[in-house]
Amino acid sequence: MKNYRIAIFAVLLPLTGIAGAQEKIFSINDLVYEGASRIPVSTYGESRMGFANGTFLIDSARNSLFVIGHSQHMAIAEFAIEGFSRSENLAELPMVRNVQPFSRILDRVPSENVDSINTITGMHKIDGGIWVNAAQFYDGNADNTDTSFFLEDLNNLGTSEIDGYFKLEPKVKSAGWVTEIPTPLQESLGGDLIFGFASNLPINGRNSMGPSAFSVSKENLLNSKSGDVIETNELLSFSIDNQLHPDHYNKSLSNDLWTEVSSAYTGFIVPGTNTYAVFGNSGGHESGIGYKITQDDGRLCGGACPYISSDIYNHYWLWDVEDFVKVKQGLVAPYDVRPYEYGTLELPFEIQAAFTKPRVMIAAYYDYENQDLYFMLGEADSLQNQYESAPILLKYSIETGRRPSAPSGISVE
Repeated sequence: MKNYRIAIFAVLLPLTGIAGAQEKIFSINDLVYEGASRIPVSTYGESRMGFANGTFLIDSARNSLFVIGHSQHMAIAEFAIEGFSRSENLAELPMVRNVQPFSRILDRVPSENVDSINTITGMHKIDGGIWVNAAQFYDGNADNTDTSFFLEDLNNLGTSEIDGYFKLEPKVKSAGWVTEIPTPLQESLGGDLIFGFASNLPINGRNSMGPSAFSVSKENLLNSKSGDVIETNELLSFSIDNQLHPDHYNKSLSNDLWTEVSSAYTGFIVPGTNTYAVFGNSGGHESGIGYKITQDDGRLCGGACPYISSDIYNHYWLWDVEDFVKVKQGLVAPYDVRPYEYGTLELPFEIQAAFTKPRVMIAAYYDYENQDLYFMLGEADSLQNQYESAPILLKYSIETGRRPSAPSGISVE
């Protein structure tokens, strides 16, 4: 694990709804780097990993990576993981091996794609199949309601039957990652799965303007039929009127929390702790953000971007699950909850001589069974093809309690 900068701590509130076994909190220092693996950029079937969407899941039982390839294709493939290495030499990292070629899946959903869904945003293994969340990348009217479908057989990606579309109750606000809720917290939070997302896509009016969390019953998912609305419990969510930080373009240069270019790719409750951990990337905290500006390196942005092109970084946000219980009980609004710790996170291979700015994650996945966290570092491998860089897969384990708690319960930068 390389160095990181913790931005802030907030007061740890007394617990009122969570068992004592959950009172421990997670810190970013509890992440342990286990190594990296390369992904071939070659074409397999209907896609390749160049310009990847990158949404993925890890099936540790079969030691496999299921991943979405090129952003224009939205095709899924399976790769066998051959291991991870802590070597700092990119050429020495092991390469995953293709097992099932890329197969396009959006055009195989049986119900008519009335919402023009074209972007896969999250995947999770359920009962031998894959639950898939997806959205229209640019929903100008912010009126899409379809969010999800289910690929029944992960052993046959190219021929598996698909069910859907389904409609998550909060729409795109919840249609990103899917993670398991530890058993001791399921009753308090009202479900056994967390569905979450953030303002990763255009059209802020439909987005959660900060990371979200909604509890969902897995049984409800499996019993749903095409067109059904799936009920959720709101635990953490933001909007245009109630943003995580009001200065989204950081005109004040004092916003180090969440900006117009922030994204989140996974959020999960760390087992045995009272922490909901969210990982993604952010930018514009140092230089501010403009819209369709020319950056310092001469690049003309198509939308919002930092004034300084290198003002981007991998980022994390940690939340107290006790606050979620209070939201569930109606004691706190879901947009009034704030993280107790957040900051930049330096990842291996994010800084390379071949690139003028840091590489940032484009996807992440939490393996609940093994408590391992994976990041897909975008366009970080240029050794295979200098014109079409491939992502790198990073693996971290979690060891809670590595950093002593502050005696007062309060820490500051």
